[in-house]
Amino acid sequence: MNGVLGMKYFITLHTGLDPATTPSEQFTLPAWQKSLITSVLSAGTFFGALIAGDLADWIGRRWTIISGCAIFCVGNVLQTASSDGLGLVSVCGRLTLFIANHQIVAGRLISGVGVGFVSAIIILYMSEVAPRKVRGAIVSGYQFCITIGLLLASCVVYATQDRPDTGSYRIPIGVQFLWA
Repeated sequence: MNGVLGMKYFITLHTGLDPATTPSEQFTLPAWQKSLITSVLSAGTFFGALIAGDLADWIGRRWTIISGCAIFCVGNVLQTASSDGLGLVSVCGRLTLFIANHQIVAGRLISGVGVGFVSAIIILYMSEVAPRKVRGAIVSGYQFCITIGLLLASCVVYATQDRPDTGSYRIPIGVQFLWA
């Protein structure tokens, strides 16, 4: 998300600033928006991880991981569908109005819950099903794959950063569907 927050199209979409007429040091998202969009995923991850342990004991490890991926996909749909900054038209009700007016934030929060489910339970699941001899290698491989994912995300953001349309931020966010 860090690369997306610095994209010209994304900044213009959320602030209305024109990159051609705005000085470069002022052409940025306000700090509170950057902070909100970034930190709300961690808040969702915190609550998802808290819930995941009891849920895994109740419905099982595998189904908790699958539900975490499904929840992540719902949040990802909200983020990818965000098309006019932090504001959209309400469909009905106050909750819908809040989600519509903060669609990317709501999507990040929901995705965070899914990430919390997965991050809390995958290590547990892998250590339970793997033979003792390979547990360390599997957990290390898991962490290595996360690092490779961060590298690939940076490459996708770099490749789409200069697009003059919503694809500049939708493609990097949408690519996350592949792993979920």
